[in-house]
Amino acid sequence: MSALLPPTLLSTLTLASALSLSGCLSPIAMHRAVIEYDRTVSYVEADLLLLNIARARAHRPVHFTAVSSVAATFDFRVNAGITGNIGHAVGDAIERPVTLEYSNSVAENPTITIVPVTGEEFTKRVLRPLDEAKFEFLVHQGYDINMLLRIMARDIAVDGGERPTLYVNAPSQGEGYREFRRRLLHLAGLEAERVLFIGPILYEEAQRVRLHRAPSAEEVVTALEKGYRWSDGEEATGYLLKRKEIGRLLISNYDPNRISPEERRRLQEEAVRYAGDSILVDIRPGFPGGDFPLHGTIRLRSMNAIINFVARGIGEEPEIGVEPDPRTRAIVRNPVRTLEIEESERKPSDFEFSVEFDKRYYFIRKYPTSEGMSPSWNQEAFAVLSNLFQMTVTDLTRYPTPAIAIAK
Repeated sequence: MSALLPPTLLSTLTLASALSLSGCLSPIAMHRAVIEYDRTVSYVEADLLLLNIARARAHRPVHFTAVSSVAATFDFRVNAGITGNIGHAVGDAIERPVTLEYSNSVAENPTITIVPVTGEEFTKRVLRPLDEAKFEFLVHQGYDINMLLRIMARDIAVDGGERPTLYVNAPSQGEGYREFRRRLLHLAGLEAERVLFIGPILYEEAQRVRLHRAPSAEEVVTALEKGYRWSDGEEATGYLLKRKEIGRLLISNYDPNRISPEERRRLQEEAVRYAGDSILVDIRPGFPGGDFPLHGTIRLRSMNAIINFVARGIGEEPEIGVEPDPRTRAIVRNPVRTLEIEESERKPSDFEFSVEFDKRYYFIRKYPTSEGMSPSWNQEAFAVLSNLFQMTVTDLTRYPTPAIAIAK
C-alpha cells in the first residue's frame, strides 16, 4: 500500500488550505493599506507646510489644504477548483494526476476628500498671536525651551527705567537680536540645570463678607463645595472667603510656591495686565542664574509670522551665530539656524521632506549641515512647527467649506 495520502483527501486538504490562505489575505492587505495611507497623509501635511514656507520665501500668499477623510473599498476575490481524475481507472493500478487551480485578487478603490482651509475664522487663527497655553503645552512635552522660543517668540521686553527695553527676534536688529538669543540661552541653561520653573501662578482669591455672626456649619459646607474656605475674622471687619486659583504662566528661577501668598498675588496682578500672547519672566537675583537677571515678558508670534520668519531665514534675512553670555554656565544646543531649509535649482538626493515651487526645490535634509546643528535639531524644530500648525487649524466640521473628493 502506498504511504501517500489518497488523492481525494489530498485534494480536499489542499483546497481547504488555499481557502484558509485567502481568508488571511484580507486583514494583511487592509493592515498594509491603513499604514500606507497614514504615512502618505502625514507626508502630505509636512510637504504642504514646507510648500507654504517656499511661498512665503517668494512673498506669495500662503494657503493650506487638509485631508479630511479617506474612504477605501477593498474587493477580495478567490477562485479555486480541481481538474483531473480522482481515484483509480478501471483495470489500471496507476493513480491519475489531480490538478488544483487557485487564484486570488484584491481590488482597492480609495476616495480621498480634501478641504481648502479658508474663511475668516481660520485666517484669524493664523494671523492671531499664539497664546501662552500652546507654549506651556509644548515645553512640557520635553522640547528644548531655546528651540521653542526661537520659533515662537517675537521679542523680549525687559522692565527697567521709564519704559521696557525691547530685544526683537529678527537678525536685522543686530545687537538687539544677539541679546535676545543670549537671554534664551540663559533660560535654556537654567532648564538644563533643572532650576527653571515653568508653570501657572497659584494664588488665593479673597472676598470679604460682612456677617453679624460667625458662619454657620451649613455655610461652611456650601463654601467648601464651591472651592472656598472661610478664614478667621471678626464681625467688625468681616470674614474672608478664600479660594485657590490657577493664574497666568510664569517662567522663573525659583519655585513660586515657596514665596508668600501676597507675592504670588502681585505676580498674578502683573501678569493679567498683559495680553494672552505674553509670558511673564522673573529671573531674580539671589537664586540660581540670578546674576543675569530678567524681569519682563516674552511675546509670542502668530503662525503666519513664524512661517515668514523661517522663510526669510533661507536667504533674505539669514540668522547669525550668537555665543551665550559668560554668566550662563550650562552648555546647551545652539545652532546658527532655527530651522535649516535649503533651496536649490536641482532636485536633492538626500532629504527628509522636499517640495518644488516656482522651478526651485526646497528641502530639509535628514542630516543638517549648518554649523552647530545637531542631527536631531532640525527634525525636532520641524515637528514643533507642525504641531503649532495642528493647534492652529480648527475642527474642519465646525466651519463647513467646499470639499473636493478625489476617487481613484
